[in-house]
This record gives sequence, structure tokens and C-alpha cells, in this order.
Amino acid sequence: MRTVIQRPQILFIDGLPGSGKSTAAAEVGRRCPDSRIFLESQSDHPLLVGVPDRMGAAFGTIHQVHTPDSFATVALLKLDAFLEMAGSNVRYVFESHPLQSTVRVLFQLDAPETVILKFWSDLQDRLAPVEPWLLYLRERDPGQAMEAIFRERGVAWQSYVVEALSQSPWMKKRDLAGVAGLLEMFRHYSALNDELVDSWRFPRLALAARPESYEWRTNALIEWVTACG
Repeated sequence: MRTVIQRPQILFIDGLPGSGKSTAAAEVGRRCPDSRIFLESQSDHPLLVGVPDRMGAAFGTIHQVHTPDSFATVALLKLDAFLEMAGSNVRYVFESHPLQSTVRVLFQLDAPETVILKFWSDLQDRLAPVEPWLLYLRERDPGQAMEAIFRERGVAWQSYVVEALSQSPWMKKRDLAGVAGLLEMFRHYSALNDELVDSWRFPRLALAARPESYEWRTNALIEWVTACG
């Protein structure tokens, strides 16, 4: 008789700030009641390296604690610990992971591309037994998208993000600062995300971050999640 091995179900929902990640995660939780949702800003998020700051998880001072290598090591250890304790009858939904809360931090630490690619490969090696799904909310123009988010969220949020990320080794090495520097950073970061998502080994779905119909996007997501799960 063939033995059925139970394993946790994991859905990652990722994309740039303001792409609709938390809204999508909440909708999965509403329509799929067996799901456990973890937002990036939650202090009990089992995969985050560090504690979210006052307005989310920008980790503006992470370079004072970690090098790229040490951050990658701790992030993988966090993943190992979660996979060891995760239940098999729960759909775990992680918003802003593994790109926005890990790759983005490595990027702002100015990790060499080789380090980021090795981390991405090591991450997927560890995830192979559970075959997680990835929903990626893709931006057509990252610069315009960030400018739109600044307008929507206001001056306080813009100042917070600019202040946090202007301290990053990536921006300092390139002598960038302010809104213009941040937009340049996110253009490069978004291009890296697109490249990494294309090399994702497991089921993935890419949807527009700013679709003509948000209802259609939500229905497409739920249909996909239900089909996979």
C-alpha cells in the first residue's frame, strides 16, 4: 500500500509595496477558512529576521546587525525551524515573503548577486519537500508604482520609507538619497524580483499589481489556490 505523506501547504504572496499583497492574503483567509495568515508587519511572523519597526518591516537599521551572509544564514534557520513545526492540516499564507522580507533586505544590504542567487537556491532546496506556491503581483513600471503609493499613503509614509532605506548600504554605496534614490533602488530591486520569480521551481502565478479589474484578480487568485489545495 502506498503511504501518503502529509505535509504543510504554503502560499507565498509577494510583490512591491502597495501591490495588494495584504489585501490578497486577507481574501484568501476569508474564502479559505483553513488558512493561517501571516502579514509582514506581525511581530510573531515565524520567518522574519528581526522585529518589524514602527510602520511595518522596512528594517532600515538591519545593516547595524547583519551582513548579507549572516542575514541569509538566519533567514534559512528560521525557515528550517518553521518547517519542522508546521502542521499538515493548515494552509499557511505568508504576505511579503520570500522576496519583500528576505531578498529585499539582502538587496538593501548590497549583497553581491552571487550571494542572493545562492540564497534563492538554498531557500528552494529547503522548501522542496513542501512544494510551496507563489503568487507574484507584478508591477509594469516600478517607478510609477512607487510614486502612486507615495500619493496614496501620504507624506508620513513616504518620509518613513525614504528615511529607512536611505541608510541602506545599497543606496549609500551609490551615493543616492531621497525620493529619487529610492525610486532608482526599487527599479533595480523589481528587476531582480522578476528574474528570481522566473526561476521559481514550484507552482507560481503572476498577476498584475494594478489590474483593470480587482474583482477578476481576486477570483483568479482564489480559483488558483483552490485548484492547488
